Amino acid sequence: MSEKIILVTGATGFIGNRLVRRLCESGYSVRAMVIDDDPLLSKLHGVNCEMVKGDITAPGTLRPCLEGVKTVFHLAAVLVSGNKELFHKVNYQGTENLVNAAVEAGVEHFVYISAAAAAYIKRTTYGESKLRSEALMKRPGKTRFTIIRPTLLYGAGGGQEFNLYANYLRRFPFIAPVIGMGKARKRPVWVEDIVDGLEMIIDKPVTYGKTYNFSGGIDMSMWEYTRLICRTFGINKPLVGIPLWLCNFITAIIALFVKNPILNRDTILGVTMDANFNFEEAARDIGYHPADIEEGLRKVFAFKD
Repeated sequence: MSEKIILVTGATGFIGNRLVRRLCESGYSVRAMVIDDDPLLSKLHGVNCEMVKGDITAPGTLRPCLEGVKTVFHLAAVLVSGNKELFHKVNYQGTENLVNAAVEAGVEHFVYISAAAAAYIKRTTYGESKLRSEALMKRPGKTRFTIIRPTLLYGAGGGQEFNLYANYLRRFPFIAPVIGMGKARKRPVWVEDIVDGLEMIIDKPVTYGKTYNFSGGIDMSMWEYTRLICRTFGINKPLVGIPLWLCNFITAIIALFVKNPILNRDTILGVTMDANFNFEEAARDIGYHPADIEEGLRKVFAFKD
């Protein structure tokens, strides 16, 4: 393998810790960037990687992290927060800081892990921050960029959106409410397939300047997805579709009394926007072939029939 270093930001996160572990096992020299007092640091316990302290919102901490680095995988981001300013500070300004530092350091390849939410017709606060950050990759510079858009993630430990949705379904005593009647189309993707795809990008000039959808093997409706989650976790309640107009009305009422309600505009958009983007270009260029969700879930969870 190349002696030049691969830097992973968000190295203790859901994708990040798996990517660091995989790259180390494959023989790459990996530098994991972590923040001070990182609560998830134990995720990298026993992994043979170099660990450095760095914060994408503090530009002065980034230069030492990038010394000798050939490839950057940028995963550090805020996915869910009641503080909308945090999406801009971390996801956009933090990415801008890292991009500028990477170009200055002479990094050869910058891989930005964006999100399917960046391609929504109506974007969440998170999706908007990701789309704006994607534009940073197109600025002139010597660094080559690749953009990755994962869809709805699942894996051992769940995944933040996956866990939030499962917990949402558990909260209701008699029914499993499906926002927007479950019409939206999704391609849930196993986190290990994301890690496979990211490793395949390394030292692949064909990926420079490209945007790839890293989606799952099956296109399914939110109704089907909800039913599958209920089946997986033994949530034995009937699915009841809630019309979108009613969801928006309930959200407006709740917002009058609750500061950070579980049901809000971003929640509704996340569930009702289509995210069934195909992965044909990734399959052609790097051989990306994800599992179907039922196959992936069987490898992670025991079905409750």
